[in-house]
Amino acid sequence: MGTVIVGVAGTLLGVLFGGALQHLQASRAHRWQRDDALGKLKQAAYAEFLRSISASYGQAMAGQRTRTEDARLHAVTAEIEVLADREVSGPVRDLTGTIIDVHSKLAEGVGVEQATLAAVDRRRLEVVALFKADLGIAQT
Repeated sequence: MGTVIVGVAGTLLGVLFGGALQHLQASRAHRWQRDDALGKLKQAAYAEFLRSISASYGQAMAGQRTRTEDARLHAVTAEIEVLADREVSGPVRDLTGTIIDVHSKLAEGVGVEQATLAAVDRRRLEVVALFKADLGIAQT
């Protein structure tokens, strides 16, 4: 009778251990899929942000400010604020305001000093570095 009890108890423990292990593996797989999906969303938002900055600059230099890129910058900034931590979203939000202000002045023909443009570009490159770090891309 003792061997039967040991056999049944061993089988039950094996089933419990196997079920717990499967649950752990499923939980890990779900977390990896979620992290992968979040990374892809961030990558798309970061690329759209940088594309919008370039398009806004192009419009400003041509003196054709339609504000479409301002709207896109605001929209993608909001998306980044939802997807990224404060260490990324804060500088992005600050840069968006600066970009819109400087590009508006450029489009109006108001003199913008080269030092101001260089400072904005430096901040843009700092944000690019934050994007890369957030996505786990090696800095070059």
